[in-house]
Amino acid sequence: MVVSAVLRVGISAALVATFGVFVTASPAMAAPALQLPFPCGQKWQLDTWQHAPALDMVKEPDQHGTDGATLIAPAAGTVNQSFYHSNAGNVIQIDHGGGYYTTYLHLGYRAVSVGARVQMGTTIGKVGATGPTSNGHPHLHFELGYDRDGNGSASWGYAGSERVRPTFNGVTYGTANGQTWNNVTSRNCGATGFQAPAMMRDDGDGTMTIYRWSSTGSSFARASDYTSGGWTMANTGDLVASGDVDADGRDDIVAAYQNG
Repeated sequence: MVVSAVLRVGISAALVATFGVFVTASPAMAAPALQLPFPCGQKWQLDTWQHAPALDMVKEPDQHGTDGATLIAPAAGTVNQSFYHSNAGNVIQIDHGGGYYTTYLHLGYRAVSVGARVQMGTTIGKVGATGPTSNGHPHLHFELGYDRDGNGSASWGYAGSERVRPTFNGVTYGTANGQTWNNVTSRNCGATGFQAPAMMRDDGDGTMTIYRWSSTGSSFARASDYTSGGWTMANTGDLVASGDVDADGRDDIVAAYQNG
């Protein structure tokens, strides 16, 4: 087995005036292919309440673990907002290209700054209950927006803003008010073709041990516990998961493996 590990660490709608004649820009590009903004295998409840197509998200089965839950990018992009808002608390917005932006409110912690490039699965913060409009209840308020006015961002947080219905793993949510989706499983598991994330870490014995995501999608476990199927490193396109992947308070060395 060969191991390669890496240390972790649009077209907007516009009007163009030419000699007094206004020409509309090209139609909107397709929205980015999003995955749920949480680690692979986690289950979350999604609610529209009375602010569809925006979604509020809490961790299943009983919301335990929502506060402080790791938030990861649902698709590649560039951070164009990262600040504290007087009502919404900690806010991050990511530009995914094509005029589409995702926005995250009430975060307990922001791990990225404006201008940072992120890939699908990059840790961007922690879920929390900041800002008075969270009502002190830990949850993620999520919005997908389209920059209709071409000003380089998507407005959020109110009826009539530029938010649109989000699609995760091919399923569209936020179609109407008063909707709830239970046990929505995150498929934010890495690049196409990879079966599961894996990582190497020092268990304290001075050697690096290979871990892989468990078959239950709930934790990392020693790869030596899995003997069937065989494990080989992909030759190209190594997947890097940034951040504290196993939530033990320490950075991890992460690689991507596939069944072989």
